[in-house]
Amino acid sequence: MNEARRRRDDWPEVGWTSLRLRQFDNAEQAELRLPPSDDQSIVLVDSGATTIESRHGTSWHGAEYGPGLLGLTAPGQATDIRWRGPERTFTTHVELPGALIDRVCVELWGRDATRLGRPDVLAVEDPVLSSVIGALCAAARAGVDEFYAESAATFLAAHLLTAHAAAPPPREPGREDRRVRRAARFIRDNHQLPLTLAEMAAVAELSPFHFLRVFKAHTGQTPYRFLTKVRVEQARRHLARPGLSVTEIAHLCGFASPSRLTAAFRSETGLSPSEFRAAAPQ
Repeated sequence: MNEARRRRDDWPEVGWTSLRLRQFDNAEQAELRLPPSDDQSIVLVDSGATTIESRHGTSWHGAEYGPGLLGLTAPGQATDIRWRGPERTFTTHVELPGALIDRVCVELWGRDATRLGRPDVLAVEDPVLSSVIGALCAAARAGVDEFYAESAATFLAAHLLTAHAAAPPPREPGREDRRVRRAARFIRDNHQLPLTLAEMAAVAELSPFHFLRVFKAHTGQTPYRFLTKVRVEQARRHLARPGLSVTEIAHLCGFASPSRLTAAFRSETGLSPSEFRAAAPQ
């Protein structure tokens, strides 16, 4: 295993529990026996090209693998896999809990995922999956907190079921103005806390996936983006007054560290907190 597929040494340990994200450096040729897993696996080829084959039972099935292609493996399935090519491949692996796939399926369509079929395909193109995985990698390297991963995992589960299983498109959100306003007020009042998507959805009395869709439909932004903007706005108010350090302001506004405050602040305003403070009228 170590010779066939080595984890990238520079990959950060982010500690997310909603999903698992790893990157691998794969040998030019190898064969592996993958035991059954409770997780739905998504593998994105970042670079390199190879011929990959997998076997369920007695039959081998093959496909050409190259940058941008994805492999999907359903939970609970043992797989023999082998690949051979002229160069090493680098891949990003996302593992979603199978329980999340089942829960989203019940919430959206009122049936278990076994009736729709769990996503399982050797090689497929999906720009949406590729884009989300790229964003997750950037977030992991930036040290973004669990809330981001939780939101992404919920979206990925619904997208996989809709695009790569037999699920119909999710229902369009109805009018939920009052619930969205209640959730937005909860976020503003508790922005300094390590909020989770599940907590916000509970305030709105919606499932996490429905809450994501309804909130964005009414506000034009995701709950994570809304929370970040609220935290940055509070930081602006503190920075305009003397007395508190950037570290203290980060803590008061719900950022896990000064560097996280700086990254979010610069993204929203184009300035670092120190630059903003220096330019503020005294």
